[in-house]
Amino acid sequence: MKKILFLSALIVGTSFLATAQKEYKLQYSFKKGDTYEWTQSKSVKQHLPGGGLDQNNESSLKANALMKVVEVTPKGAKFEMEYTKLYDNIPAANMLMDSDGDTTKNLPNKIVRAMKGRKFNFTLAKDGTVESVENDENIWAGLTLANGFKEAEIAPMKQLLEYAFGKNLIKATLEDAMVKYPEHKIKVGITWNNQNEIGAPLPLKTENVWTLESAVDPTAVVVGDGQIATIDSTKVITLQGFKATTNFKGRRVVKSHVNLATGWPETSKAYAEQKGSMILLAGGQIPQDMKMDMELSTDSEYTIKKK
Repeated sequence: MKKILFLSALIVGTSFLATAQKEYKLQYSFKKGDTYEWTQSKSVKQHLPGGGLDQNNESSLKANALMKVVEVTPKGAKFEMEYTKLYDNIPAANMLMDSDGDTTKNLPNKIVRAMKGRKFNFTLAKDGTVESVENDENIWAGLTLANGFKEAEIAPMKQLLEYAFGKNLIKATLEDAMVKYPEHKIKVGITWNNQNEIGAPLPLKTENVWTLESAVDPTAVVVGDGQIATIDSTKVITLQGFKATTNFKGRRVVKSHVNLATGWPETSKAYAEQKGSMILLAGGQIPQDMKMDMELSTDSEYTIKKK
């Protein structure tokens, strides 16, 4: 009887050890023609403290898109992407943009309606890096006289959309939903490091520490903890016609449920906080440099589902 109990314990222990020591090579897999439904939901809270300008602003964004693999390469794949729904609510600017809303009396709704179905491309590496974004100008190519827009409206609207949907912002948004994997195999509990950079509109980088928290076929849980910082606090940027410098620091945490077989994150939830300042530089309507302290917090949720 003791031998049987000993053998049972040995078998259980060996099985546990084998499971605990199992290695995984996580990377994105691609097949030409595969299509994914991508959704984004984000809420942003902004606090401008002190100096008699104490303000609290909130905004929300929702977006749905289709992403289709049009070419598979040795390093990754090229995708064709199009938005199928866009919703952006910015109460502080008294602006509501809804691609499914009334377009007869609401110009913002008309703008985002014209963006639906406009195809552009991006390239995704097997490790989750968005290597390039192309043809993003096609997103606002529907803002034409033929589509009912006035000539005086077109140029400023395109400038606004280039700021909100340009290459760097698309890259940042896509990478926000992705897990970036290491080249080597990993086990549960193992950590790895990598970095994300956003060149515009704010020159920020995030130093990420990822951990494989658990892995039970067919799903793994990956968590990330990132330190956010301004790359260059002296770099002059342009924000809606104003020139400024910025200096921010913060933290971003994310939890993703990924498919062990394909590497694709099926759901991701992230929270980020940033604190710092922006200096609006003298010029035009600003007689002298004006410093604005600022605090930002962002809740984001993404889903990616293969059709």
